[in-house]
Amino acid sequence: MPVAFFTTWFINEVLIPKYLLKRNFFRFVVGLLYTFIFSFWLETMIVLMLLALVWNYSTNGINPANFESRFLITGLYFIVFAGVAIRQFQRVVNEQRLKEEQQSLKTKIDLKLKESELNLLKAQINPHFLFNSLNCIYGLSLEKSDNTPEVIMLLSNILDYTLYGCNTDFVPLKKEVDLVVNYAAIQKHRYGEAVDFILEQDVPKIELMQISPLLLLPLVENAFKYCTRNSGTVSAIKVNIRSNNDFIFSIQNPYSEVSNRTNGGIGLENLKKRLELIYPNKHSLMIDKKNNLFKVQLTITDIWQ
Repeated sequence: MPVAFFTTWFINEVLIPKYLLKRNFFRFVVGLLYTFIFSFWLETMIVLMLLALVWNYSTNGINPANFESRFLITGLYFIVFAGVAIRQFQRVVNEQRLKEEQQSLKTKIDLKLKESELNLLKAQINPHFLFNSLNCIYGLSLEKSDNTPEVIMLLSNILDYTLYGCNTDFVPLKKEVDLVVNYAAIQKHRYGEAVDFILEQDVPKIELMQISPLLLLPLVENAFKYCTRNSGTVSAIKVNIRSNNDFIFSIQNPYSEVSNRTNGGIGLENLKKRLELIYPNKHSLMIDKKNNLFKVQLTITDIWQ
């Protein structure tokens, strides 16, 4: 038994980690061969010592199998192989558990990073639209417009929503549509008759849909920001919201080539990153510039509650 335990320990703790797991198969095989030879020699020496010192060279009453080499080898290496198998099974189980713990930790870290990046991207939206809205209020105040209190109230509703109403991962789609309408109303006060905002909706079960907050606002912001405003003509910003199996939000506005508009500014770049994080493989964002019209269509699947 001592020889079996020592042999098992040596194979498990020395030969396997040092050679087998490092794919040094030649040294492992050679080391295993020497271990087997040494352990069998040591077992034979112990039997001979017992015969000489304990049994006094007398085999009377002793099972002849105790001196049979096949029995000695079988008994020794059965224990060794069993011990090695049990230890390696434990090693595999422990490694698997460690991998699962590492994967779980990696997933948690990835989720935290994703959440932090989303919060950062979302935070970039608030000052952007706030700046535009304050510009509108500033212009109305200079004109001493009677519409100034109404615009301030609209901005107050928007701030209330962005600060307190969209702190969750998903919000009702209707609230996002209301946000777009309120923002467009502010910009209409800013640009007056120069810009016309047209909203068409065909969403039969809008109360059953949820969407990530502040996804639609950047599209409307960019439309107002880059919309062509020529004196004597009315520029139309058209928004169409519909749903069948998917949610589709499309918006278009006239633009001028001299405005050097490329992909819609920071707002669309921000939106692309958020969509990749929130709706991977569940969205499409198509941008088209043709005949002095800038068109964007956002399609999202799986926004039902």
